[in-house]
Amino acid sequence: MKGRVSHVSKPRFESVRVLFAATAVLGLGCGSSATGATENSSAGSAGAGAIGGANAAGGNTSLAGAPGVAGAAVSGGAGTVTSTGGMATNSGGVSGVAGAAPTGGTSAGGAGGVPATGGAPGNGATVCVAKTAVANMKLGWNLGNSLDASDASKSDTAVEAAWGNPVVTAELMKAVSAAGFGAVRIPVTWIGRFGAAPNYTISPTFINRVEQVVKYALDTGMYVIINIHHDGGNNVTGRWLSLVDGSGQVTTANSSAVAAQFKALWTQIATRFGAYGEHLVFESMNEVMVDYGTPKPEYYTQINSLNQAFVDTVRATGGNNATRCLVVPGYNTNIDYTVAGFTAPNDTSAGKLILSDHFYDPYSFAGSGETHTWGTGNPGIDSWGQEDWVKAQTAKLKSTYVDKGLPVILGEYGAVNQTGYENYRRYYTEYVTKAARDAGITPFYWDNGGKNSGSDAFGLIDRANNTVLYPTLMQALTRAVTSSYALADVAKP
Repeated sequence: MKGRVSHVSKPRFESVRVLFAATAVLGLGCGSSATGATENSSAGSAGAGAIGGANAAGGNTSLAGAPGVAGAAVSGGAGTVTSTGGMATNSGGVSGVAGAAPTGGTSAGGAGGVPATGGAPGNGATVCVAKTAVANMKLGWNLGNSLDASDASKSDTAVEAAWGNPVVTAELMKAVSAAGFGAVRIPVTWIGRFGAAPNYTISPTFINRVEQVVKYALDTGMYVIINIHHDGGNNVTGRWLSLVDGSGQVTTANSSAVAAQFKALWTQIATRFGAYGEHLVFESMNEVMVDYGTPKPEYYTQINSLNQAFVDTVRATGGNNATRCLVVPGYNTNIDYTVAGFTAPNDTSAGKLILSDHFYDPYSFAGSGETHTWGTGNPGIDSWGQEDWVKAQTAKLKSTYVDKGLPVILGEYGAVNQTGYENYRRYYTEYVTKAARDAGITPFYWDNGGKNSGSDAFGLIDRANNTVLYPTLMQALTRAVTSSYALADVAKP
């Protein structure tokens, strides 16, 4: 997203076809722990937690028990047994006593999920597997226009509400999880929240708040994705994550300066969140581009270079970050441009990368509300971007990436509410969700909190009272990712 009105200036015509373009577990397993481990997703008991299974040079994980004493990692080391996950945690440490970490385990329980006294992650530490994580996410939700708000006039504590949304609460994240989402993407804009070169030190107040919101989400058992968001946004005041210099040229000086700042911020973010487990995922950046035209080859090179720098920087911080799942986008998160110019970064930890693209086609219907209907044969539809387009684009991601071992998420998608045309919104959103899921792609609905009608009204969860604004739409989303039916059988308006 970019700017307060997240999508308004995105292209609205066929020739451009902009296609916009999750893992800490505090007690939840992605399905793999370490060499030789088997998958385990059974629930633990309250208090000490259930046995997660025997390790084979690495521990299995089990779902965290009810709040209470965090599970202790017993008899650590190769070939051991761990309880409530290999890191001796409870689900975020809510009202729990930190678990002990004897010989090889860590303790990440305790108040608020802050790591308690214990050793570095040992053989019991869980390891993310990207394919498993993406599959387990099932359906994602974006906390848009909150921590990604950008306003230099606001303080570190006030900027979160600068774009009209209330302050995020633990109750909101519980409501998101209860609605049926398995993952939450938390966009974060760091503009104005860090100091000068060369250290670019992030404000402790701001990153503390980011961590608090991350914990809210992790405590529900959802996967969480955090990123660098509007710092590279088009026409965003204070933008520094730019592929070109002030004259619009790709230069060595600009590229070096941007890369240095990018690595400095990611070193701090990764270090701060390094103790969190596999349900926390990092995403390098958002919709970074020069403009909406066809990218020059050097623009692709810049995006690929930044993605590589991101992976290298996170891995270099060590600990859980050495095996954390990481999300990388193509140019402007556009499906066609990704296929044309994306190169997956080299990674020292195999099977941990996830590709992200976004989807708002046709934007005149999905984002700006200039057209009110969608679906072949319906009156007043756009001349492109209907069902066949959705199928073609998701099939392209499947054949190019998913089938070749690189899991994919639609990091953003959705359609605005238009009073009187709600069933077209339901049809579009269910169709895109179903097409993505059928292709093995996990979609993340873009929710910016907008509750009106028309342009940018993407709201789905009411953040004022933590309820679902449109139950029929929510039911369609969950149906698309949980029920077995053909894409052709999605109910038409």
